[in-house]
Amino acid sequence: MKQLSAWTGREDWSKILDGFARCVRITRDQKSRFKVNEKLFVDPEEKDLFAALQKAAKKQPGTVDEFLTAVVSILPAITAFFDKVLVMAEDSKVKENRLGLLQNVASLSNEIADLSKLEGF
Repeated sequence: MKQLSAWTGREDWSKILDGFARCVRITRDQKSRFKVNEKLFVDPEEKDLFAALQKAAKKQPGTVDEFLTAVVSILPAITAFFDKVLVMAEDSKVKENRLGLLQNVASLSNEIADLSKLEGF
């Protein structure tokens, strides 16, 4: 709670929460877990988000600080992804690949914190 309280007091908290929340909200109703295949990336923003995620999450975060620090490091890539990429592409393989990428972002919080309980999520 202490770590999360410190984060919610940050000036950029709403941007951090919104960026992460977008990834969670678009994937939470998916019944399947999709694997990411780099060969199916179409747009540079997909590649950039994947690379940023790989760099930020070399190991699964274990604390709120580690998790949110990882989110902050990939936030520009998340924003660019949503600005330029249509997640729900007509090609089902491309769509599932994009959803898998966002599922990987959403999984950063696994067993750490459920931010969906926070106001503004």
